[in-house]
Amino acid sequence: MAVRGRALVLLPLVVFGFSIVAGCAREPQDVHEARLAAERFVAAMAGKDLAAIRTRATCIVSLQSVQGGNVLRMGTVRRLPISLLDSLTSSAFATHQRAESLWAQPKGGDKDAQFDEVRRAARLEVIYRNALRAIALSNPGVLNDSKTLLETRAIRMRIRYAGAVIGPKAVDREMVLRLLKAPSGKWIAFSLYTAEDDPRPDGV
Repeated sequence: MAVRGRALVLLPLVVFGFSIVAGCAREPQDVHEARLAAERFVAAMAGKDLAAIRTRATCIVSLQSVQGGNVLRMGTVRRLPISLLDSLTSSAFATHQRAESLWAQPKGGDKDAQFDEVRRAARLEVIYRNALRAIALSNPGVLNDSKTLLETRAIRMRIRYAGAVIGPKAVDREMVLRLLKAPSGKWIAFSLYTAEDDPRPDGV
C-alpha cells in the first residue's frame, strides 16, 4: 500500500514533467532555431566573444556592460524578396539625405523634430544595409537572385547591463532584436535597439 501510495503521489509530477517536455517539443523548428540564434548572440555579447559575434551579426553593438539576457517574445516570421530589400535600402538612403538637407537649412521648421527624423532615417538606412549584408553571412558562398525570398523575425529580448558605467545596480532593458535568414542558411542578427528607439523598419 505504501509503495502504491507513493506512486499515486508521484504520478502527477511525472505527468507535469512530460507536459513540459511536450510543450517544448511543440515549438516549430524554425522558431526554435531563431530563439537559439538570439540566445547565442546575446551570450556572445556577454562573453565579449568578437569572433562569434562576427559570425552571428552584421550590426554594431556595445559590449561593455552586457551581462546576459533572455527571450521575452518571438515575433512572427516575415518573408520578402531581395528585390524589395534593395528598394527599401535605396528609399531609406534618399529619405535620410532629404531629412539631413531639411535639418541643415538655417530657417524654418521644428529643429528638434527634424533632428529626430534625421536620426530615425539614419537608423533605417543602417538597418536595411545590415540586412543586405546578413544575406551572405547567413549562407556563405551562395549567389541569390532578386527573387530569392528571405525570412526575418523581430524578437523581444530582456538584456541585463551592469558595471561601473551602469552604476551600483544592474539594469534590465527591453530590446528589439531583428534576425534574417537566407534559404538554407542560419539566422543572423542585423539590428538591436531598445524598444523605445527601434525605428520599426517596413518589410523586415
